[in-house]
Amino acid sequence: MNIAKIIGYNLRKVQEENNYSQKELGEIIDVTRQTISKYLNGERILDCGKLYKLAKHFNKSIDYFLSQDNNEDDMAFMFRADDLENNFNKILKEQISQRFNYYHEVIEMSDLQIKDYIPEEYNIEIKGDKLSKKEKETIAKIAEKQRRYMGVDDALNVNIFNLFEENNINIMAQEIYDQNLDALSAYSKDKGAFIFINDRKDIPEERKIFSVVHELGHLILHREEYSKDVSQLKYTNSGIKDIREKVADYFAMSFLIPAKVLESYSYYFDGYVDLDLIIEKKKDFGVSAKSLIMALKENGLIDGPTLGALFKFLRKRGFETAEPNPREYIKKNEKLLALVRKLVIEKKITINKAAVVLNIPVSEMRRKAKRWKNSGYNKT
Repeated sequence: MNIAKIIGYNLRKVQEENNYSQKELGEIIDVTRQTISKYLNGERILDCGKLYKLAKHFNKSIDYFLSQDNNEDDMAFMFRADDLENNFNKILKEQISQRFNYYHEVIEMSDLQIKDYIPEEYNIEIKGDKLSKKEKETIAKIAEKQRRYMGVDDALNVNIFNLFEENNINIMAQEIYDQNLDALSAYSKDKGAFIFINDRKDIPEERKIFSVVHELGHLILHREEYSKDVSQLKYTNSGIKDIREKVADYFAMSFLIPAKVLESYSYYFDGYVDLDLIIEKKKDFGVSAKSLIMALKENGLIDGPTLGALFKFLRKRGFETAEPNPREYIKKNEKLLALVRKLVIEKKITINKAAVVLNIPVSEMRRKAKRWKNSGYNKT
């Protein structure tokens, strides 16, 4: 491929990413739409001065436009998703990859010290299709270590989305019309770790919280499952969870409901335990009723028959999939919004690019930018 074709190819990628028309591209370097068309098609080569203006405008390096390797394999995200056959395909992967890439571009432009964090990996050997007592203890210790690392120790009902982002696990929340997909995770050695969460309003916040921590469990414990190629991804049937899903579930439960904290609640459950008590106390932990019931059973605070009875009551009261007394909606993408706000105010990112990153109309982005500039960094 000759240099004009290479520049044209990369310029077209930038054009599509930023939703620019040929006319708008031409205005940046003071040329006509017809001339831009020739640049995009590789029929004419951009001179250094014009290339510099484009690179500066889009926060790209000159080398970006000259490189044939902007899609090089080691920059691609490695994905995993539960029930892949029904929930994840190449189109969705590309869409979410693009969202993650936009987020990473903002991180790269920011003054954040850590730009590509990937959590520590653990390789634990699991035998059989059920978790043994020793295996559960190992998973719980890893979850406890992660809590300590993130600085929450015995704290309860923390904002998991903000907590993860404060610890450089990037969360991208977006409403997608696929009820089957709750969350998925991905990582790149050059870009760090990302978790995507389906932010549909009809999915309980408790479920979203559990799903995010579940995905962290996979990032830590099942790194070998991740793949760049959708056709190569391993997956589990949603009806029959395999042992990897049980491991991630146990990690999430142990992270959200630490055994030593639950022990301090033992006097509440010493005797008669009904569904109303579960619904009341789940609020302290910020988890679902089902998660708290499972944690009580795992930690010996209720027995098997009590667990079965409580689950039966949940079903009878219409809470098979719905959540009793669900918590209010939690704002998400707050770190991304804060980074974009700072870049907009400092004029390091265009309004068009900011709109693409935040996935909002340009008109809405202009209103936000005006409000931000009138009110300072620390207000919305």
